[in-house]
Amino acid sequence: MTTKRKWPALLLALALCLALAGCGGGADKTDTVPVRIDFASATVSYLGPEGTYTQEACGRFFEKQGTYVPYETVGDAVEALVNGDSNYAVIPQENTIGGAVIDYVDTLLSQPEVSVVGEVELPINQNLLVLPGTALSAIKTVYSHKQGIAQGRDWLEENLPGAEVTEVSSTAEGAKMVAEAGDPSCAAIASAACADVYSLEVLAAAIQNNDSNKTRFYVLSTDAPATAPADRTAFVASGSAEDLPELMAAMEQQNVTLVALHDRPLKTELGQYAYLIECAECPYDAYLKLTENSAFTFRYLGGFAVR
Repeated sequence: MTTKRKWPALLLALALCLALAGCGGGADKTDTVPVRIDFASATVSYLGPEGTYTQEACGRFFEKQGTYVPYETVGDAVEALVNGDSNYAVIPQENTIGGAVIDYVDTLLSQPEVSVVGEVELPINQNLLVLPGTALSAIKTVYSHKQGIAQGRDWLEENLPGAEVTEVSSTAEGAKMVAEAGDPSCAAIASAACADVYSLEVLAAAIQNNDSNKTRFYVLSTDAPATAPADRTAFVASGSAEDLPELMAAMEQQNVTLVALHDRPLKTELGQYAYLIECAECPYDAYLKLTENSAFTFRYLGGFAVR
């Protein structure tokens, strides 16, 4: 009889332990699960057309697996992600020479549904592409994305000072325009890969202003932001510029390393900004401590690997 009376108490205790484990331990389990991506089945939207550096970044991050779908603009590529037409979107975020790609940073900030699940740091070699057999002296017009123009500006001023420089939606779009126009007075600043895609010739290689030229790309998802330990952490802090030094001091106190900081106006009052912050050595609990008693409003974007 004594043994029978003990069973309900034991079962109750066991149930209580399991319930506590589910409530208290579940968050810990989530915190230790890294981002997992099925590369083979991934559908990835990116800034097209074919041959852009963004497509190259897709291939690097997804190990040349999955399906890559080009879109006319970064906004369209991210909208495809939000609408469920793709699983991931890859967007340029910052360049060594051109700095923050502010249009694309704004696109990220305007989409509360998206998180950052990865990053690619891609070396960028800009090239002057022309129709086969074109001489430098024949070129009157040069097409490229504004980042390609900024990165090749010194070379253009020295070698093509009289050429008209026209901004287009992407470096690959510029190459495509040259190929389709069939006009030897036109050239494009783009990747060497575009020469193969659009049957063009590299007239001048590596014309960028800096041999250390790189672009940082974000891989976006609509999954919940990962809280596991990772190479990098990104978040948005929105508020007054006068409160930024206090946030930087808190980051230093938590031994968090600042990697990048981009400010975008909140369009409410002067001095009010959304700060896109990327950092290293920032576990999720350190991020949470940064938000304590802060004047900023925070949005966590995720922890992620860099490739």
